[in-house]
Amino acid sequence: MTRILLLLVFLTSLSPLSVAQEVTEEDPFSDYSYLWESTKKDKKKKKKNMEVKQPLPLTDSLAEQPAPLPSDSIQLEEPTVVVDSIENSVDNLAATEAQILQDSLKQAQREAKRAEREEKGKDDKPREDFRAGLPPLNTASAINGGFTYTVIDGNAYAGLVLAPEIKIGKVGVGIDVPILYGLDDKSFRTEMFEDGVGALRLIRYIRYGQQKVDPVYVKVGTLSGTMLGYGGLINNYSNSTSYEKRKIGLHYDFNVKGLVGIEGIYSDFDPSSFNLFAIRPYVRPLSWSFVPIVKTLEIGTTILSDKDQTSLLSSSESTSTYAFTKQGISAFGIDAGLTLLQVPFIQIDLFANYSKLNVISDTLTSTISTLQTAGLIETPTADFKKGSGISAGLNFRFHFIADLLSTDIRIERLSYSDYYLPQFFDTSYEINKDGKILSLASAEKTQGIYGSLTGHVLKKLSLGGSLMIPDNISEATPALVTLHADVDRLFDKYSVHANYFKGGLSDLGDAFSLDERSLLKVRFIYHMNKFLMTGVDYFYTFTPTENGYETTKYVSPFIGLSIQF
Repeated sequence: MTRILLLLVFLTSLSPLSVAQEVTEEDPFSDYSYLWESTKKDKKKKKKNMEVKQPLPLTDSLAEQPAPLPSDSIQLEEPTVVVDSIENSVDNLAATEAQILQDSLKQAQREAKRAEREEKGKDDKPREDFRAGLPPLNTASAINGGFTYTVIDGNAYAGLVLAPEIKIGKVGVGIDVPILYGLDDKSFRTEMFEDGVGALRLIRYIRYGQQKVDPVYVKVGTLSGTMLGYGGLINNYSNSTSYEKRKIGLHYDFNVKGLVGIEGIYSDFDPSSFNLFAIRPYVRPLSWSFVPIVKTLEIGTTILSDKDQTSLLSSSESTSTYAFTKQGISAFGIDAGLTLLQVPFIQIDLFANYSKLNVISDTLTSTISTLQTAGLIETPTADFKKGSGISAGLNFRFHFIADLLSTDIRIERLSYSDYYLPQFFDTSYEINKDGKILSLASAEKTQGIYGSLTGHVLKKLSLGGSLMIPDNISEATPALVTLHADVDRLFDKYSVHANYFKGGLSDLGDAFSLDERSLLKVRFIYHMNKFLMTGVDYFYTFTPTENGYETTKYVSPFIGLSIQF
């Protein structure tokens, strides 16, 4: 029994140790198990987060943060505040960059549109002023000259004519040097250089710029086919109706940035008198506007005066002057115009004129009274007075098939009072000023139409003309006709330059018969090759005498050089 009790005591003493040993053998590092247990949890959580396709909102993320670890464990704090700040900064930076990118894109689009408009503006055909006429056929310089033979006033002459024409950029110079030797009197002809401007008549013209195209235009010399403003007072004007007694005149047009300008004419620099002078200031008050029609509006005022007292030579070498311009005549006009339509192939312009003539003088009144008493003239009223007129019209400019055919068509309705004739200052005015002024005494109130047509074909051929037709054609209300033709080396062989004018027509059937109311100049050239030519000049012009201008006509064949460069 004693042995049994001892055995039980021994076994009882061994059981705590064995249990402790069992625990120790089972997990000797159990006191540090929180380290790897926390790591395992983190790995599981990270794996779980990787399985989520889209990130949760910030609040949800914060809500799902793991529970705090035991206080005795080793733990690194997560910088949640710093992360939030960084995330917010990144978001703000991204938003700012997006806004900058969007603004840059809008700016680039605006720049592209502006560049497109500017490029389109460059490609668009600029507005053409129909008063400048169609572009000239030939802009090349040339040296023309040769031997000629002619008969003037029954005397035969042979000689040399040099006519160089230099065109460099905006500058043009034309010179005409006739050297004629009399085969009858055995002497050189010098009448063309006597009186007036003398040897300056050798200068046909000196020009800078092109009217209504360049901001500065000046031409000195022979003026032909000249128009001031919209042609209410001065149209188809020529200051040189005599080939030998050419006048040196001035035509100018200055424009400041398309806003304001001034143009004018002075007919003759002969120092013996103050000759035909006209000035027209004008303004384009809405040129700054972006509205296509109103921005082209032009308004001008014309002031004109003529006190021509140049000498008129006679065969007896006595001198006389014009009677009705001694006290001076004057005129006033106002006009306006604008472009109604402009597309690449057509341009339409609208214009209107009002003008008033004042030619009353003691000499004219006395002459009219004398003629009335003699029954040679009838006046519309008992007293001669100032006359006035108005007109309105359209000009159509067409360009067909890449400018192979270009035309200018002008149509104008006229209405005028007694003692007035429309477009009074034209070529016929220079032929005989006294006669033209006296014709106003019988001019009656009426209406009419003025039309003109000019066409360019293949930039080689230019044809045109104009016609003024009163509703009732008579001596008191006469008609007028003009024609012109220019052919430049057609088929490289033929050139023609011709101008014809006739006024004072009471019968259109008499339009093409040559008399004291006519003026004709024709030059025909046959080009034998690039350098040699032959041709003929025909002139039906006038020479100033004590009885006004007397008819001078002659034919002048020639042969010589024609070199273009």
